[in-house]
Amino acid sequence: MIDIEQKDYIRYSFESLNKNKRVWLAEPYGTIRWVYVSKADFDKLWPESPFKMAEKNYGIKATFQLKKMLFGDYSLAKVIAFEKITGPPFIEK
Repeated sequence: MIDIEQKDYIRYSFESLNKNKRVWLAEPYGTIRWVYVSKADFDKLWPESPFKMAEKNYGIKATFQLKKMLFGDYSLAKVIAFEKITGPPFIEK
């Protein structure tokens, strides 16, 4: 399934082929509403199902490193720090 409303379906398709995941930011930073991360970094952010995390009342706070690319998009984000925080994760459908 491709979400064409996000206007990055070409990038999303490319990143999906490379097993990278889109991560929506709970607090968008300027024009950045989501970033793409590797599968390994994605697994750090969700060590288990978000619903199980909500039951256990914890979430993950992360710091990303990324670079602005030539045509205005951003590179694949790298998780440089993450920590468990008390409180349920932000889950939105």
